[in-house]
Amino acid sequence: MAHLKHGIIGTGGMANAHAERFKAIEGVALFGCFDVVAERAAGYAEKHGVKHVFESVEALLDGCDSVSVVTPDAFHAELAVRALDAGKHLLCEKPLTTNLSDARKVAKAAQAAADKHGTIHMINFSYRDSSAFQEAMKVAAAGKLGHIRHCDGRYMQAWLANSAWGSPLSEGWLWRQQIPTIHGKPGGKAAGGTLGDIGCHILDFTTAIAGDAKALRCTAKTFPKVHPETRELLTSYEGRKLNANDSVVIELELENGGFGCVQSTRWAVGHPNQVALGVYGTEGAVEIDLERGFTKLRTCLGQAAKKNEWTETEVPKTPNNYERFVRSIQTGENDQADVVRGAQVQAYLDACERSAEDGGTRVAVRKWA
Repeated sequence: MAHLKHGIIGTGGMANAHAERFKAIEGVALFGCFDVVAERAAGYAEKHGVKHVFESVEALLDGCDSVSVVTPDAFHAELAVRALDAGKHLLCEKPLTTNLSDARKVAKAAQAAADKHGTIHMINFSYRDSSAFQEAMKVAAAGKLGHIRHCDGRYMQAWLANSAWGSPLSEGWLWRQQIPTIHGKPGGKAAGGTLGDIGCHILDFTTAIAGDAKALRCTAKTFPKVHPETRELLTSYEGRKLNANDSVVIELELENGGFGCVQSTRWAVGHPNQVALGVYGTEGAVEIDLERGFTKLRTCLGQAAKKNEWTETEVPKTPNNYERFVRSIQTGENDQADVVRGAQVQAYLDACERSAEDGGTRVAVRKWA
């Protein structure tokens, strides 16, 4: 096939993963990149063999067929809409935005672009790369679990408790500990931090298999940080408030009548990056723990469910998000998870924010539209 000219907007840490994954796909050319810090973009281009370092977003959009938006969360909405309005295929990092209002705008722009130009739009919920997850979605969709009764999702990280991923006070991690701002205004008290950064993953992971949520309760906590060398407790660092949430617990009421809990923290010593889920129904259950591997799925189904017997299956690898994005462009069939799904997960984050700010009360999940 002819080369797909792909551009990267934002050349920080996660952008390296985008470059490596796209370079591995035949027919894709890393045509250009842009960053507000020109020196960072130049270094990124040299490292990954990107052909052009553009001086503006407009120039990049003019030169590319598709784009990745890999900026800090507060800038996703504006850049995603600009790309979609320009008819460019979009892979946006998660969360889609920092508030539901902006997510609705992006989703509507995505639908309009798809209708007008056939534009492909996806959000990079990276744990959908797991073949175990993909298989579990099929098992649930086929009705093999029966009526869903309970689900239990966990996303546990340890980087606030230790320096396994580098100092929590380094520049690359500090922004994740601050309430996001958009044009100088807070972008959501609870939707930043752990909830927005990794809670969005486990909310997507859980509801994609267990079913959509109609209401929830959320408690979000912010703890003093620990200086990695002096062990001093900190609520700010170098004039920057460390005020985003660190740990969240979410009680879900599912539209199908099921019930469950989702929790996420950055204080889980011993778990550098654990994503785990159990979904339990009247006829069977599935369990996934990506810390043990992206291809391992535990099932308790059929006759085995009557005896509480589990089977662990090694599920063949499925295409990753980047490969499915390119395949979608080639076929014209938009794969999951699309930007509308990103807006739906943003509606969960919005409900979490409203609940947390009201002391953990039950709130209804608003529709993305």
